[in-house]
Amino acid sequence: MPVSEDKIRELLGEDRLPMFPGSEPRMLSVSSDNTMRMWNAKTGEEQAMFWQHKGSVLCLDADFENDRAVTGSIDHKLALWDLSEEGREEPLLRWFEGHRDPVSAVCVDWQNSRLLSGSCDHELRLWNIEEDEEGTKGSVASFEGHTGPVVCLDAEWESGQALSAGADHALRLWDLEIGKCTAKLEGHTAPVWCLSLDPECRKAVSGSVDRHLMIWDIRTKSCVRAMLQHNRPVTDLKVDWLTGQAMSCSVDRSLILWDLDAAEPLDKFEKHPGTVWCMDVDWVGRRMVTGAGPGDNKIYVWDFRDGYIDREIMGHEGSVWQLAVDWESAHKAYERAQGIGIMREED
Repeated sequence: MPVSEDKIRELLGEDRLPMFPGSEPRMLSVSSDNTMRMWNAKTGEEQAMFWQHKGSVLCLDADFENDRAVTGSIDHKLALWDLSEEGREEPLLRWFEGHRDPVSAVCVDWQNSRLLSGSCDHELRLWNIEEDEEGTKGSVASFEGHTGPVVCLDAEWESGQALSAGADHALRLWDLEIGKCTAKLEGHTAPVWCLSLDPECRKAVSGSVDRHLMIWDIRTKSCVRAMLQHNRPVTDLKVDWLTGQAMSCSVDRSLILWDLDAAEPLDKFEKHPGTVWCMDVDWVGRRMVTGAGPGDNKIYVWDFRDGYIDREIMGHEGSVWQLAVDWESAHKAYERAQGIGIMREED
């Protein structure tokens, strides 16, 4: 029989519900201490450390369901990792080499075993994770057009399009099938450090060293709204395109929740003593994790309905650059506890 929220409060002896009822989701973080680490997001316990990179690990993408992750590093390499307990002794599955400078961004099409990377060598590269039908693996295409380091990217694999940006201040839309830039979006006056592309590839949001977030109409190649609330560079952003909300973080140590339709802030969170570099947001559960540094080097687990910090996680010896949480397992555990979302085979 499902346990009611009131009963949970009674058992806990407090008003606040547990952050992860019935689940202990995994979380991955990468850092300037050259490691990727896996944590229990509920308890804060470190479960594993992956250390084979020879420099700061700058970016990350994870497939928790199949126990895989890809990282990119200042050592110019990408790595494919086995996250399973069986793979702990030899977790490194393979290297991807080809970039001439640090790898700063990665986005993976896990279903079709492809990944897209961006680098300080000004290029994007498309890779096969496994051998394709023609026996090809590794780098299969490169995309040139940026005149400075590529810092961020996002891909909509079903439509075959990707959006990238970086030190040259411009966003570029790419057709991954033909390997060509199909649109250039200009408006920022400083390097662009983060972006999000909507699933239909009609809109995008970007954040920049110029302190602005910009909302773009891809079809007209124009900025339709510019939002200024941070007083230092914007480092990361996450967008819920379904509800039109976004979360941004900054060198100013704050996070801001936005209403994109109104282009106005809804809330502001200020708890980190250092630069907030990254986050991962669960829009359904109104939870998020944030990573900071230098000096701070902590991960905070938040309930952003009221700004409550459920846990501070320490362990990295350098700035935390990117985070990924298995939110899906937390959602499924909650649904099981409520007796919903369960489909029997005979049904």
